[in-house]
Amino acid sequence: MTYKNAVPVVASSDVLASLSYYVDVLGFTKHFVFGNPPVYAGVERDGALIYISQDDALVQLLRDNQRHPDIFIWVADVDQAYAEHRAKGARIVEEISNRPWDARQYVVEDPGGYYLKIAQPTDEIAP
Repeated sequence: MTYKNAVPVVASSDVLASLSYYVDVLGFTKHFVFGNPPVYAGVERDGALIYISQDDALVQLLRDNQRHPDIFIWVADVDQAYAEHRAKGARIVEEISNRPWDARQYVVEDPGGYYLKIAQPTDEIAP
């Protein structure tokens, strides 16, 4: 047996709105949409997958308790990703900076309150 990869699933109170944010703002492409009205969807970018699930109760619980589950995404050019996301109006909650764990990183919030930690190892960044 071999594990191939894992796909995070984020809760949403509006699957179509979340799908639109991931596609229009974060640059993912629509992978699939399930249900009428949609209750589950998937997005993909450069092999990275994220699924979106209708779960009003979980989204409300996260908001009520000021919780922000993390999804860590490694990218090849974090400064380019940051510029793209800023230009498209992403909800950036932590500005880009070099972090003590040897990563250059920034954090974007999705519509359900999840924090997408977008980073590149500092040893991969050209001087």
